Amino acid sequence: MQRTAIRRVAATAIALAAIGAGALATAGSASAATGKNGYLESGELGLYYNSNQAGAVFDLYVEDTDFWGDTFPGPGAGAGQSANDNTASYWNRDSNVWWVYTDRNAGGAEGSLPVGHVGNASVTFKNKISSAYYYKAR
Repeated sequence: MQRTAIRRVAATAIALAAIGAGALATAGSASAATGKNGYLESGELGLYYNSNQAGAVFDLYVEDTDFWGDTFPGPGAGAGQSANDNTASYWNRDSNVWWVYTDRNAGGAEGSLPVGHVGNASVTFKNKISSAYYYKAR
């Protein structure tokens, strides 16, 4: 009788350990930023439709060599508008310097946005940005 009870306790402990291991194996890691969802998250570059970080945001987690066909997602003024040549301000929430260009494929004028930089686009870049990279592309 005592051996039966010990075996049941041992079997229950093994089953619980297996369930716990399975739960840990299927648990996801902390969520990473999701680019182009219209919400600027840590680890992303945000390009805003309006000055002073207002309106819809085109949020990039990885480089985009050509904004043609991309639109400002999410809420705010400019939502649904083309992201190509439509940026008035930005916020770099990434841990990398981002490089923006006035033409696709890193063409045209080149500008850098340091880590943590928040600001309005200069005359050279306002409504002229067409590609962005988290590294110097040329």
